[in-house]
Amino acid sequence: VQGPLALSVLKSVVEADLDQLAYYTATIANVLGHRALISRTGYTGEDGCEIVVAADKAVEVWQAILDRGAERGFRACGLGARDTLRLEAAMPLYGHELSEEINPLEAELEFAVNLKDREFIGSAALAAAKAQGVSRKRVGLVVEGKRPPREGYALYHNGAEVGRVTSGALSPTLQKGIAMAYLPTALATPGTELEIDLRGTRDKAVVVKMPFYQRAK
Repeated sequence: VQGPLALSVLKSVVEADLDQLAYYTATIANVLGHRALISRTGYTGEDGCEIVVAADKAVEVWQAILDRGAERGFRACGLGARDTLRLEAAMPLYGHELSEEINPLEAELEFAVNLKDREFIGSAALAAAKAQGVSRKRVGLVVEGKRPPREGYALYHNGAEVGRVTSGALSPTLQKGIAMAYLPTALATPGTELEIDLRGTRDKAVVVKMPFYQRAK
């Protein structure tokens, strides 16, 4: 259950103080009388919770939350909506911006890597990459026009291919084509102009600071 009004509706069905539930933490509580795992997470960039209940209670809980939120515009949304929202929030997704061939420093996730006084599988490689500097970085792109960039579309700089889109879509919030990609570090600075191959037509794409959208605090 995600969005600016998510918690205001959930408070009426969850027997827990959701205001005290920190982001990326979870608790056990009753939801409409049913035992549930509730986490203040959701891969959308907005506030909200994910609720896990027994399978035979899921439809009941789902429908009750939809009904209680109807007056506030609650809607059922699928993974397509989730994927657009996480892209606007510049959240990397495994299989796109994350893989066994991409290290977290390249993915701009250094905040999640603690190398101090620790050893773990891959720590030596990460320490070396940090010392040497990465050769590519995850970047955000805004494309001129409303033709949506898609995964795999080639990116060019001065006529040479320099990368490919890892995720792309038309942003409903910005009404522009947005994408993430990996580019050589020298081209990863916001304001760098590129060309993107949109099915045979090359349009302008500009490197921008991420995220594309940030929720109100």
